[in-house]
This record gives sequence, C-alpha cells and structure tokens, in this order.
Amino acid sequence: MKIVLTIVACIMLAIMGGLLFIYSGLYDVSAMKPDNPVVAWVLHKTFTESVAHRSQGLHAPSDLETPESVRSGARFFRDNCVICHGAPGVPPTDVSQGLLPSPPDLLSAARQNEPAEVFWIVKNGVKMTGMPAFGKTQSDEQIWAIAAFLDKSRGIAAQDFQKLSGVGPDNSGGG
Repeated sequence: MKIVLTIVACIMLAIMGGLLFIYSGLYDVSAMKPDNPVVAWVLHKTFTESVAHRSQGLHAPSDLETPESVRSGARFFRDNCVICHGAPGVPPTDVSQGLLPSPPDLLSAARQNEPAEVFWIVKNGVKMTGMPAFGKTQSDEQIWAIAAFLDKSRGIAAQDFQKLSGVGPDNSGGG
C-alpha cells in the first residue's frame, strides 16, 4: 500500500510540476532562438518515429517515377515548396530564414527521400513546423508525383531543376 501511495504521489508531483512549468511561461517558443538540444532531439526523434510508423502501410505506385510524374512533382515543388525548402540556384527566402526548425534541403544529394514517408508528410503536414497538409487541397496522384520528384531528383543541378520544373531557356516558363 505504501508503494502505491508513493507512486501516486510521484505522479501527482510530476503533473503539478509540468503544469507549473507550462503556466510559468519560462520556455521560450520564439522562432528566433533554437530549441534546447535535448528538446530538439526529442521533437525530431518523435517526428521521425511517427512518420516511419504512419507510413508503413503505404506503397508507392509501381509507375511512380514516370517522366510526367517527376515533371508534375517538379512543377508543384517549384510553385509550393521552394519558398520554404529552396532549390538548386534558388537562394533561401525571407520566409525560409524565419522558420525554426529550419526547413530541410529536400534536394540535397545526401538526403534520403523515401517515397512513402514523403507522401505521408506532404499529405498530412507536420505540426509546429510550418509544413502544411497538402492532402486537403491535392490529389493523392499529385502528392505521389512530389514524392517521385524528390526521390529521383536528389542532387539535381540548378539548370536541370529549372528545365524539369518548367522554367528556363528551353521552356516558356511557369505554370
């Protein structure tokens, strides 16, 4: 009985301490100052494990990386993603520089863009990061096209990105 009371008391103290911390306003939520490294690790680890778990049952279409699908994904990326994630030859925007955590460089040659995970992230968004849920406005087909583009285009050169996304010397631009 004494052990149960001790456990209950510890739980109550933890809850009260947590509430005291929350209502104290001591934690700085400003996007001007990085999170404490421990908090940053916890948040990132929670994100990666959540996405891995939730995307497990997703299977990319067998024809995922058709040229038209990749081009469609590139155009969508140009119109909707570059503002935060940047692109080869496109400097970071003011919006991108003001986000914390910083949006990742999705076209980096070293980046792992697993299509099912990319699909889940683009469709559902990520809380408290500025990443919107495109599943409310885009078809699954379009979201898979983004996943195809990001998977196939890691390390893409600026000139190739411009050509693939529909802007550049070989294209009339935009669209």
